[in-house]
Amino acid sequence: MTPPHRLPAAPQYKSRMDAACFPPIVYSLPGRLRLRDARLRREALREAVLARLDTLPALRRLRANAAAGSVVVEYDGTRIDEAAMCREVIEAVAPWLAAAVPPAAAPKPRRASRRRQFARANNLGMLASLGGSLAFAAAGAKAAHVATGTVFLGLLGVHLATHRRSLLR
Repeated sequence: MTPPHRLPAAPQYKSRMDAACFPPIVYSLPGRLRLRDARLRREALREAVLARLDTLPALRRLRANAAAGSVVVEYDGTRIDEAAMCREVIEAVAPWLAAAVPPAAAPKPRRASRRRQFARANNLGMLASLGGSLAFAAAGAKAAHVATGTVFLGLLGVHLATHRRSLLR
């Protein structure tokens, strides 16, 4: 274990609203509370936080879950009330967890795959040619109706060939 470190002063919360803005406490009942922060997945930081929490009064047990980035603090609820213990825990972990987590970079929007682009264009072509064919049929333009109907049937053939695996199950 590393030697004790000098800790910076913890921020003072003047109201319950200030403490409510502090994100690590995600669950609290008399006798038990849970901290969760992605930074608790890092072993060095988690061990430092656990060492500091181990000095709290009325503490019964600490359990850390590295995969979830959480720490469960079990304490004697008869010796200290829930609000006071939450304040103690917030002050204890503030040097490590009070700083805001930098937001993750927004992922770049993925360009649709060529297959999907092709399918979309084919579907739009089918829709347009079907609509045109029906409109020409209603208008009595037989040659245009046959031409757009032929285009529709060709695109329908491509569509069915593309989705043949789904159709032949």
